[in-house]
Amino acid sequence: MSENYLKKELYERVKRSSNIFEFIQRGSLDGIWYWDLKKPENEWMSPEFWKTLGYDPEEKQHYVKEWQDIIFKEDLEKIQVELEKHFADGDYPFNEVVRYRHKKGHIVWIQCRGIAVRDDEGVPIRMLGAHVDITHYKKAEEEIARISEEYEKVFNGTQDAMFLIEVTKDNGFRYLRTNEAHQIKTGISLETIKGKTPVELLGERQGEVVQKNYRTCIERQQSIQYEEVLALPGGEIVWLTTLTPILKEDGKSYIVGSAMDITDKKQLEKELERSANYDKLTQIPNRRLFFDRLNHLMATYERERKSFALLFVDLDGFKDINDKYGHKAGDDVLIEVADRLVECTRKSDTVARIGGDEFTVLLRNADEYSDIEKIAGKIQRSIEQPIDLETTSCNVGVSIGIARYPKDGVNADALLANADWSMYEIKKNGKGGYKFYSY
Repeated sequence: MSENYLKKELYERVKRSSNIFEFIQRGSLDGIWYWDLKKPENEWMSPEFWKTLGYDPEEKQHYVKEWQDIIFKEDLEKIQVELEKHFADGDYPFNEVVRYRHKKGHIVWIQCRGIAVRDDEGVPIRMLGAHVDITHYKKAEEEIARISEEYEKVFNGTQDAMFLIEVTKDNGFRYLRTNEAHQIKTGISLETIKGKTPVELLGERQGEVVQKNYRTCIERQQSIQYEEVLALPGGEIVWLTTLTPILKEDGKSYIVGSAMDITDKKQLEKELERSANYDKLTQIPNRRLFFDRLNHLMATYERERKSFALLFVDLDGFKDINDKYGHKAGDDVLIEVADRLVECTRKSDTVARIGGDEFTVLLRNADEYSDIEKIAGKIQRSIEQPIDLETTSCNVGVSIGIARYPKDGVNADALLANADWSMYEIKKNGKGGYKFYSY
């Protein structure tokens, strides 16, 4: 095939730079075209032009129809409009992104740039253009758009409170956006939070706490999860917060936060823990918590070589009240006895109900018998006072067995058993009062 006249002409126009022309068309560009506007059916296309579209250059002729048959119709209409604008005004750039159908059927995205060559009167007589295959960029854009769409669906569709934080140049933090769930649960609108730092939004104390977690996330460059309690306009909320760092290509760092409201869950856990450790009727420690504190106290006092006392408190005459006045009255008596035991002891001591009408008291720092006797006597006098019921009053007595650690037992079972034995010794001898296991 003889060399096309348009190609020859183009070489003549850039003959002093023909080596650059060859470098450009074979290097950074994916094709060049040169169009005869006086004979608009004629257009020279470089071999790379056709190779980019999957065609053998030898099977194509240098006619406009060749490429117009494989360009998308709506894109052809678009470039025709843009060409007319460029012809009318040389300062108006011709730079369009168009789609071609590859020989194998898939889409090839082309960035098409061109400039009109004009005669001495400024009339366009030729058009020189270059093609760049940007298909991989478009695919990347589509993937980014897909990911962004999925991100938006997650960000706005989740019931968790989502927020986006920018890491500023001075390594500070600034809120950029939140989702609707965040705005509802916190009571903080997007207008209020946007652009603010944690300290500006939450105050110095809370702001510094959350910023510490943000710094940890950025320093580790990995997701972190933690629980936090924040006092917000929407109320005090317990959050299970997850922070994920994001480093963009431009070097900017961000944090995506997701906070799950676990206030109800934590409250339920608290209630379950209390139910497991406290007597439902009297609201004082139960047998489980009593033994837990007893073992802890023994371990502590063994190291410190101190002593404490265990009082086993059993009511006298309680069965008669139950039989005479009913279980409701019996419950009222137990509640009142528990309250009086607490009033007779110190905050550092432990009063527990371990079953039925049996109570225990752990007296810390009980080195002197006289100190223990004072409290035991105080308990006896208090409990023996009349107890008001709904329609009457009643009286109960109390027998108190006392064992001291470590003298009367070095493990929990032994210490409790010896205090229990002392209590029963009192009951055998007429009930009422207190007795030490050893004195």
